[in-house]
Amino acid sequence: MLRRLLVKSLLPFLAMVAASCGGPAVPEVETLDEQGFQQLIRERNGKILFVNVWATWCAPCREEFPALVKLAEVYRDSEVEIIGVSADYPDEIASKIVPFLQKQNANFKNYVRNFADDQAFIKSINPKWSGALPVTALYDREGNQQVFHLGEADFETFRQYIEELR
Repeated sequence: MLRRLLVKSLLPFLAMVAASCGGPAVPEVETLDEQGFQQLIRERNGKILFVNVWATWCAPCREEFPALVKLAEVYRDSEVEIIGVSADYPDEIASKIVPFLQKQNANFKNYVRNFADDQAFIKSINPKWSGALPVTALYDREGNQQVFHLGEADFETFRQYIEELR
């Protein structure tokens, strides 16, 4: 608890230091629990939700990440909301997740999973999911999962999934 509080309080300071030094902005990463994830799905405001689950230790996730950055750029200010959910641990936000996101020039909202247990997290994404990474789920404007893609994908595959839901 204290460690999480320290990490949360240090991130704004690190962002200010990086900005004042001309360095890349420090992305804000929030924890995401079961209730928060369900709220993201429910509160669509007419937008399609694109959720990619990744981890810093996952080689295919790291290879796929530039496609997500490109996708977020293409769909900026559109009816598509792109988010990432790291499967790393919440206490790794400052040490692993933020440095990874900075290196990747992440331009979309990222969270770190903070579910009661791994099975609750897996079942919330898709009950048929084994937990292997990366995984992508797309939800329509009403919050219904329409696409579940297990494994690495490229920009064109992701773009096609989105266009089919538009």
